[in-house]
Amino acid sequence: MNKYLTVLLFLIFNTSFYGQIDTTKVSFIAYWSKGDTYDFKVTKVKKRWTNDSLTKNDSTQYIANFKVLDSTEKTYKIQWTFKNNLINTYGKNLNKIYEDKKAINEIIEKYDVTKVEYITDEYGEFIEVTNWKEISNFMSKMLDELEKSIQIRKPDKVNEVKKAITPLAEIYSSKDGIEQLILYELQYFHFPFGSEYDINIPLEYEQELPNMVGGEPIKGNAKLSIEEVNFDDFYCVLKEEVFLNPGDTKRQVIVLLKRMGIEGTKAEEIMKTTVFNITDLNYYQYYYDPGIPHRIYGSRKTLVSMENTKVENFEKLELELIYSE
Repeated sequence: MNKYLTVLLFLIFNTSFYGQIDTTKVSFIAYWSKGDTYDFKVTKVKKRWTNDSLTKNDSTQYIANFKVLDSTEKTYKIQWTFKNNLINTYGKNLNKIYEDKKAINEIIEKYDVTKVEYITDEYGEFIEVTNWKEISNFMSKMLDELEKSIQIRKPDKVNEVKKAITPLAEIYSSKDGIEQLILYELQYFHFPFGSEYDINIPLEYEQELPNMVGGEPIKGNAKLSIEEVNFDDFYCVLKEEVFLNPGDTKRQVIVLLKRMGIEGTKAEEIMKTTVFNITDLNYYQYYYDPGIPHRIYGSRKTLVSMENTKVENFEKLELELIYSE
């Protein structure tokens, strides 16, 4: 056989072999371009039951926009625009104090749309908010305007209002506070990026969960698996489950009992019937190329049951892509 033909056949064969798609794994790498823009419907639900009676039932819904402002070799610059729903979150409490819904709502409405700018790495993993000082100043102006309005119209209510808005002011005064509060949904959005997932072997790892009794985060055992994959459409569904680590469960109950002044034999008896639990169930339905979610469902259930008191909390986040007609 002609040696040149032999080399040509070798190259053709090996290029075909090594260029084929690996159908055992899914890689989450962002393939965004400057100017890309997507709208999402965001729904948040918070519920609480105390001794099986519903004592809290809050929900919010708004439209958010994801826009790629810039794309470089190493980073993406993103703008996330959303209605932050301050009227429902804080306006209700202020209205009770101020007794003038119109005046309060008119001020809050002026500041009720937030634009967050942040950067990710080349894979799409979240790095940091870049305009946090701008957001902080924006919110500071709103709080100052509220306080001045109340000083003029209801001077006797100023101290109550200050007490009501202090937690909000503290959150918006720092980069960490802003990232934790207003980027809750973006933590879900960027969670899958920068990793490769085997379609047959679940990924098991340790996850940190919020400490309901205060202090350091507590450990959870997590499992991430691929529920569905379509390589033709570059689409897959990831399922994440997180369960509280048994060792940390016991440790948290002991801390809680000590804070209540219960130790010794009494504590040991209560430990036998106490339930302390946190579970997460999350679904990520994604077009992994270009790296945009069709739908994200995130939920967390917490339960504390001790002697005659049982408190259950349920939080849900849904983020759904709005398709152009």
